This record gives sequence, C-alpha cells and structure tokens, in this order.
Amino acid sequence: MPSIEETIRQIIVERMMLPIPPQELPLEAPLFAPASAGGMELDSLSSLEIIGGLSDRYQLPLDDVVPADLQTISTLAAYLRKHGVAEG
Repeated sequence: MPSIEETIRQIIVERMMLPIPPQELPLEAPLFAPASAGGMELDSLSSLEIIGGLSDRYQLPLDDVVPADLQTISTLAAYLRKHGVAEG
C-alpha cells in the first residue's frame, strides 16, 4: 500500500497533469514558491485541485486546511495524519 506521501505525489501529478513520475516530486519542495526558490510554482487553483483530490481519496471534508498545511508534501502528510488518515 502506498504511503500518504506517495498518494499526495500521485494526486499532484494527476491533478496538475505534470509530465513527471510522482516519485520525482521532492517531499520538502515548497509547493507554491517560484522555481528560483526551489518551489513547484503551483497557484491557488492548484491548491483547490490538490485538496479536492485528497478529499476524494480519503473521504474527508478538509475544509479546515490552512496555508501552513499546504507548504510541502510533508506538511500535507502531517495534516492528514493529524486528522486520522492511516498509511495505505
């Protein structure tokens, strides 16, 4: 079974239609920062897509997600674990 981080990576690649394998997304890269700062350059619409994908996958409302929870794949995984999502 995939880890929470692997699932988040997969959702980001699918929802953003990125032309890279999910495992190439760094866990600590800032999702919304510019590439020049090591970020992935996602935008506010991307955050809605990611939250929607995670909500569908884990059957959670995710209506209390704040910007700090969306900083990196790792912070998203921590948020999901805090809300009871188990690995796999």
